[in-house]
Amino acid sequence: MSGRLRERLGRLTGSGARAKPADLPERDPGAGAPADAGAMPESGAGPLPGAGAFLELEAADSRVRDPEAVVSVEAGTSSGSSRVEGTARKADEADVEAAAWAKLGFALAPGPTGACLVREVRYGAAHRHGKYGVSELSSAGAALTRLDPAGRRVEPEKLLFLDTETTGLGQGAGNVPFLIGIGWWTAEGFTVRQYLIRHPGEEAAMLGMLAEALPAFTHLVTYNGRTFDWPLVKNRFILQRMAVPKDPAHFDFLYPSRSLWRTTMPSVRLGAVEEAKLGVFREDDVPGSMAPALYFQYLAERNVSVLEGVVRHNETDIATLLTLAIHFGRLLDVGATLAELPAAELLRLALWYERLGFEDEACGAMEALAERPASEAYACWGEAAQFYKRRKRWAEAVRLWRMLAEETAGRRWAPLEPYVELAMAYEHRLKDAAAALYWTEAALDAAQRRAALAGRAGDGEERKLREQLSELRKRKARLSRKSGAGGLF
Repeated sequence: MSGRLRERLGRLTGSGARAKPADLPERDPGAGAPADAGAMPESGAGPLPGAGAFLELEAADSRVRDPEAVVSVEAGTSSGSSRVEGTARKADEADVEAAAWAKLGFALAPGPTGACLVREVRYGAAHRHGKYGVSELSSAGAALTRLDPAGRRVEPEKLLFLDTETTGLGQGAGNVPFLIGIGWWTAEGFTVRQYLIRHPGEEAAMLGMLAEALPAFTHLVTYNGRTFDWPLVKNRFILQRMAVPKDPAHFDFLYPSRSLWRTTMPSVRLGAVEEAKLGVFREDDVPGSMAPALYFQYLAERNVSVLEGVVRHNETDIATLLTLAIHFGRLLDVGATLAELPAAELLRLALWYERLGFEDEACGAMEALAERPASEAYACWGEAAQFYKRRKRWAEAVRLWRMLAEETAGRRWAPLEPYVELAMAYEHRLKDAAAALYWTEAALDAAQRRAALAGRAGDGEERKLREQLSELRKRKARLSRKSGAGGLF
């Protein structure tokens, strides 16, 4: 071992300088003190060097082996300099990231429970998102009162539009909303505010700001928020041990969208609805399903630009919620849009009115449907006739069944429903034996044609059709007897 290394080891082990532990016996001077104060103590001859000493020893030894290795003897000066340099480097990185956030419109804002990034975008009253203008909520918004099951009055200024971007799709503790967007309307325009957390430690601050904003509004407007966004947000309040906000009245526009368009559109995702019904077309949009992966990428790289698309997507979602509110408000303003709707959507609107309990509106939509040309509306007449049957309005139901039967007469796969329904209505409700017999025979003829086709195709309908034929033959025999006896009375 070199002299320099031996000297270094002596300093590290504290020879001649380190105080002896109180529980060690004093060394007898006559017992033979070590000849070299820097020599490695033998086992049992004194305290062993700590782990730090071994690391420094290894570094010193590596310096002897590697002339290019540099080990600072002035450790305090070196570490202090490194700390200063590290602090300066982190400050520079923070400044760069803050500038990137500012470019997106975010600024660090204080709240009741801390600070997080906040961004606001304002749309003027004249701005149009798709086919509707922001100012149109002033007239359409009041109609949304009819959607409130408690009958609470809806004021456009009291609607809070909400959408979240999260780290996952479930409701578990690991799913964190890293971006919460809200929007509200005034006579001057529409404001979108977005809260974003750069790390989980800012979540309480974001929730605190949201809780501070909620009391100013009476109704929450979301898309699938009743089962996803709002329960998730409430769960985060619980996990952060914060007071959970009271449930506001909630308009989840996913449900009326399903009622109106699930049979006429391949999907009722918000993006599909906004294109087909609202005239909103996005360019270079980042799908919401990619938000979790992009946020984790940001956490790993601290590259703000990877979240730009997510921020824009969330902003557009909230603006679309406003436009959808206007659209539904207009649909609830009876008669305002009936002439604009295709027959299939007119039918779904009437059935939606029925579920909401709007009887007059439902009947008005059905009457408008009955006036549409057969080429457009005949496929809807069967459901429309059932609507009138539920109300025992037999004249309207019979009219639609007859129109459907006449429109499909002679077709190889003509529907049996209008014939069977007409036979039953004339027999049991209108008490017309001759007409009931006529439509029973027409039903038999249609069923026999279908049975022949089903038997050839072997599609599994043959048994069902045999049962229908058997029932129709019994009905015909019964009606023939009643007609021969002079009618049904």
